[in-house]
Amino acid sequence: MTVETGVDVPDAALRTRATQSAPRLRAAYNGVVQRAASALLPGAPPDVDRLARELQSETDRILGRAGARVLLGTVMIV
Repeated sequence: MTVETGVDVPDAALRTRATQSAPRLRAAYNGVVQRAASALLPGAPPDVDRLARELQSETDRILGRAGARVLLGTVMIV
């Protein structure tokens, strides 16, 4: 599964924290995507809403508070 993500962070202080936490965010996102991909049945589409909720939850956890919004691009099964 391939997922394109971005993070929108309007607050300047939180944006700095998000930039510094980019490696941790990428690692957490990889874990979420791997779990979602391993749970897929053959031929079944991914649950994009659930994926977005889990990615948002990881973002909030790593940054220590809400305020950043996960943006999803392409979600593709290869």
